[in-house]
Amino acid sequence: MSILRLAFAWQNASFFESIALATFFYGALFDAVTIALLALPYAFFSMPLQWRASKFYRVVGKSYLFLIALFVLVLNTWDIAYFSYTQKRSSFSYFTHILTGTETSSLAGEFLAEFWWLPILFIGLLFVFIGIVQKQPRNITIPSSKPKTWVFYLLTLFVTFSLARGGFALRPISIIDATALTSLEQAPLVLNTAFTVLKTSRYDDPKKVQYLSKHELARFLPSAERKMHSHLPEQTNVVVIMLESFGTIYAGPNSKESYTPFLDSILSAGLFLENAIANGRTSMDAVPAILAGMPSWQNESYILSPYCTNQIDALPNYLKQKGYHTSFFHGAKTGSMNFDDFTKAIGIDHYYGMEQYKGPEAFDGNWGIWDHAMFSFFADELSTFKVPFFSTIFSLSSHHPYLLPANYKNRVRKGPEPLCATISYTDQALKAFFKKSSSKKWFKNTMFVFVADHVGPTRSAAHQSIPDRYHIPIGFYHPGLDLQKLYAKQYDATAAFQQIDIFPSVLDMLGYDNQAFCFGQSLFAKEQGAKMVYENGSLILFKCPSKTLDIYSWMPFEKRAVTKQERSDIQKLQANYQNYQHRMIENRCRKGR
Repeated sequence: MSILRLAFAWQNASFFESIALATFFYGALFDAVTIALLALPYAFFSMPLQWRASKFYRVVGKSYLFLIALFVLVLNTWDIAYFSYTQKRSSFSYFTHILTGTETSSLAGEFLAEFWWLPILFIGLLFVFIGIVQKQPRNITIPSSKPKTWVFYLLTLFVTFSLARGGFALRPISIIDATALTSLEQAPLVLNTAFTVLKTSRYDDPKKVQYLSKHELARFLPSAERKMHSHLPEQTNVVVIMLESFGTIYAGPNSKESYTPFLDSILSAGLFLENAIANGRTSMDAVPAILAGMPSWQNESYILSPYCTNQIDALPNYLKQKGYHTSFFHGAKTGSMNFDDFTKAIGIDHYYGMEQYKGPEAFDGNWGIWDHAMFSFFADELSTFKVPFFSTIFSLSSHHPYLLPANYKNRVRKGPEPLCATISYTDQALKAFFKKSSSKKWFKNTMFVFVADHVGPTRSAAHQSIPDRYHIPIGFYHPGLDLQKLYAKQYDATAAFQQIDIFPSVLDMLGYDNQAFCFGQSLFAKEQGAKMVYENGSLILFKCPSKTLDIYSWMPFEKRAVTKQERSDIQKLQANYQNYQHRMIENRCRKGR
């Protein structure tokens, strides 16, 4: 696996500010643990008995070793390439989702063309392993009657078991230990994907963490009290526009290198949250966070976790109860990332995927419908809905392999990375959508919510910090109202804000103050909770002490001296995580439960 780690580091070096030599030594430890975990059954059945010399045992043993090699090589070779899209090692649920997802077959060709050398590396290493196994002697003698033979067997089994645990500590080695040994940024280099898949393949009933007493928990969780604030007109339509990979690095009014002039103008004219963050690294993290205030503060995306069937409050379901028509548009094939099932569960009555698109031929050859065509279709469909309506569109084109429609190739602004041109293209598609929609009856009584799903992958060495990984544009715009004037002095535009805060903020703006459960806090809440993300077993707190994003990272089980301010930050993280975990386990994610 060391060869695969070297290939991983070479392919993804630009995603790390530096690569310490120590990560390879720690990585060798995790590799040894992985091999020991997989080899435990083989070690157990290698007891010194005569049947071990049989042909049947040799065939079964070699087949099992071959499956181990196949498992390790496939997963780690895959993540050499896939890491560039998510900047984290794949988990069991995410990997199985990729293999069974609706996009896999259409993207396979592009993937193999870009990373053509990986299948060669995979086949080469597999043949090397087969050659080593085949060199094992065919005829062996088993001196089972000798005590020292059994002592050696038991010692081997003990060493393998101990190594599989990662040593003699009270708890077995886990994903979070990679962070403890190095750093949050270096953890993906230390880990291997076979290990992360094994460690996330089972969901035993988790034990509830108990960092704080009930009294302390109440003290560190924010109250539900709101500031006095204005409300939007009755029956205001709500349109949520999710933008694929629109990180602040290349999008938004406060981006130093923005490729989104139209979006910037809209956000500057509305309520723009300067220090907003995504609550995850993938699109599947984003949709539950934005529409249901449900973060993925765990190893799996909420959509893929065992808790995905919990009873939860959600923005579309709540507004549907108030008479809103609800819909969701995404230009990919229906079934992509399980969005159709999840949105139905949270109150979306009408789902529009690639199959429901009506208009000129616009398939991009990979993911689905080009953004300019899907946004035009979106505008047409909105005009057919009864008001008030709640609708969401999730853009598509600013995603790998970063293709452009032929008639846009000379119209977009290109940048240092392929992502830049596709962001510029989607911004033009957004501009065309607004131009088309501005003459519609519903337009002037609609609030638009703009939010990126996550930060897009970048190889820029200047943008590898943790704040850069999560900093995204979020804002609210109403073409018939001056939101800045309406909400003057009622919110802090420079305070940290997160995706899960959108749900309660929209309800407050519509006049439904504090009427649903959510892990986030409204813009207008008197007390703000921790703005946080979960990464590789660590909790990261985002704050703005000087009107710019800063972080504090905390690992459970970490023991070190801390300052008074750090203790306060840790308690905020503990309170939010404990509340989240208990509610998820107990299925208490609705108002009044």
